Amino acid sequence: MDVLIAGASMAGLTAAHWFARLGHRVTVVERAEGLRPGGAPIDVRGQALGTAERMGILDRIEAEKVSIVEPMPVLDGTGTPVASLDLRWFANETDRDVEITRDRLNRILREAVPDTVEFRFGTSVTSIADGPDGVVAGLSDGRQARHDLVVGADGLHSSVRRLAFGPEKDFVRHFGYYVALVDLPELPGGRDWQRAMLNVPGLTIVVRDAGDGPQAMMLAASPEIDYDHRDLQVQRRMIDGLLARVDAWQVPALRAAFADPAAKGFYFDSVSQTHMPSWIRGRVAVIGDAGHCGALLSGMGTTLAMVSAETLATTWTAHGGDAAAASPAYHERLRPYVDQCQAFAHEGAPIMVPATQAALDARNAMFREAAAKAGA
Repeated sequence: MDVLIAGASMAGLTAAHWFARLGHRVTVVERAEGLRPGGAPIDVRGQALGTAERMGILDRIEAEKVSIVEPMPVLDGTGTPVASLDLRWFANETDRDVEITRDRLNRILREAVPDTVEFRFGTSVTSIADGPDGVVAGLSDGRQARHDLVVGADGLHSSVRRLAFGPEKDFVRHFGYYVALVDLPELPGGRDWQRAMLNVPGLTIVVRDAGDGPQAMMLAASPEIDYDHRDLQVQRRMIDGLLARVDAWQVPALRAAFADPAAKGFYFDSVSQTHMPSWIRGRVAVIGDAGHCGALLSGMGTTLAMVSAETLATTWTAHGGDAAAASPAYHERLRPYVDQCQAFAHEGAPIMVPATQAALDARNAMFREAAAKAGA
């Protein structure tokens, strides 16, 4: 079968590996000019560990994992330490769960894709016509081709989902937060950025180094804002407004880093979930964030991306590309796991971004208790 995959990140690269390995002709298109750099460290957990092992890459992922050497100071709004956080205390689904930088995992997945797969960077899907003889997909470079399956692995704002299933507003639900990331520059005088997490109600600011240089992350509670998600200037102004609540610690320097148009690793988006009654329509399927985004606060996005990619490829192949047979089997296998993973976001939000001072005080007390037990 001929398979077109839109998106070259965790879901798309994993799907490219499995479809090619199972004997299909695979083309991957990606809007960016290459693998997208930057992003927060991510987790390979639970069922994704099995996917990685079957791909032959689990040893490499474990060899390049993020090593947490000591707890992170937790600061109040004045920059005063009030607790500490060791990320090993929370959120792991199994004892084997691995945290790794996005860049490292993308590289490992890309190298696991067979050489037979064709990549077309700087290209996106612009039209989809699903008919009895296959899906005719139009691309932004002017080409059109017929495929037996089109896979949308193109993220929260998926073009494939919009073209084949309907508008984004029908499926994407704002989870109540916005997230921003940026790689941090060198400080004057050779000073180091202070690794810590600062919290005020509804706002979290983190500086950490996962092994590839210091990075800042902001998580802010906010109602949904109507803005152009491709307008970086607007995004930088929004981040600055959200950070303006705090003037302590390194926040002024962090605001400058987020505002710098030349900053590397810049990212801003809503923390949202994708809920769809079906992830397959005819010969078009959506996987990863395009189909069932768990939200950053779930910690399960990468795991869902890898598991859904393998499940789609093996199920579609086992049913010989018969959508009517493959679709119910795929949904039966994947739906319970998606529901479980998406539910984790409701557990992560009160820990990462407490909404009130009382909730923040209780969370910090929990951190102190966990630190005392770990030190005992």
